[in-house]
Amino acid sequence: MEDVAKAAQVTSQTVSRAFRNAPDISEETREKVLRVAAELNYVMNGTASSLRGGKSRLVAVVYDNLVNIYFSVMIDYLQQSLRRRGYSILMLSVEEAKLDGAAYEFAVSHNAAGIISFLEPVREIGHMIDTFAIPVLLIGRRTELETVDTIRTDDEEGGRIAARYLSSLGCGKAAYLTVPLDITCAYDRFCGFREEAVRLGMVTPSAEDAYSAPMAEIVQKLTLEGVEGLFCFNDMIAYNALYAMAREKLPPLKVVGYDCVAREVHIPYELYSIATDKRALAERAAEIAVLRIEGGEGPRITEVVGVEGWK
Repeated sequence: MEDVAKAAQVTSQTVSRAFRNAPDISEETREKVLRVAAELNYVMNGTASSLRGGKSRLVAVVYDNLVNIYFSVMIDYLQQSLRRRGYSILMLSVEEAKLDGAAYEFAVSHNAAGIISFLEPVREIGHMIDTFAIPVLLIGRRTELETVDTIRTDDEEGGRIAARYLSSLGCGKAAYLTVPLDITCAYDRFCGFREEAVRLGMVTPSAEDAYSAPMAEIVQKLTLEGVEGLFCFNDMIAYNALYAMAREKLPPLKVVGYDCVAREVHIPYELYSIATDKRALAERAAEIAVLRIEGGEGPRITEVVGVEGWK
C-alpha cells in the first residue's frame, strides 16, 4: 500500500479509501490509485484490512447440498444482495444437515461477521453466539433458539396448496416424498399437506423416505398401494420421480414439487411446484443479516413469507 501511495503521490489512507470506494475521495484520484495499483500488481488484503479496522465484511453461508439447485440459486441471490451492501460470502458445505459447533467455529476462525444458515442450529449454537457475538440468521427453517433470527416460507400453507392441487386432479390417495421429518420445514409441509388432504376427503397421506431405495422402486411400490399423486419435499425429489417414471415406463403419477427452481433454471419437465419469490427472500435475508451485524442486539426477528402454486 505504501508503494502504491508513493507511486501515485498520495497517502496510504487515500489508497485505502480508493479501494473501499469511500465517498470522500474524487473519482479522478480513485481511478489514478487503482491504475497505479494495477501496474504494481497490488491487491488489497481484505482480511488484514478488516482486522485493522476491527470490522469484518464477510458472511459465512452454510448449506449441505449444492447439487440441490435451490441452494445454488439462493446463494447466488444472497451473494448479489450482500455485495451491494459491501459484504462478500464464504460458502461452507457441511455433511450433516445441521449447523453445529464445528461449522460455527470455522466461521469464527475465518473472521466472519455473521452466518446465514440453511440448516437448523444445534442447541450449543445459542451459547456460542453469546460467547463469540457472531449472529446467525436461519433461512428456510424454524428454530427455538431465541438468539437466532429466522426467515422462512409458509411451509404448512405450501402443503395445503399441494393437497388442493392434487385433489383438483382427482387424486384420492397421495403420498409425501420427503427427507427426515426432524427437519422442521419437512415436518411443517407434511402437516399442512396431511391436514388439507383429510379435509378434502382424501385417504390420509403417508410420509415416505425419498432416499430409502431407488426412486423407481419407491414409485412402483406406491403405485401398487393405490397412490395417485406425490407431493415432494423439494423439486429435486420431484424431478427424480418424474425421470424414474419416464425411464422405467411406470404409470405416471401426478407430482407436486417445492421451491419452483424452474423459474430460474429451464428444465424439460413440466412440474407444478410451490413457489415464493426467491430473489426477494434472499434480499430480505441479506438485509436482516447486515442489520444484526451492524446493529448488534435487538428483538429477535422471525418472518414468514407467503407461497403460491406455480406451473
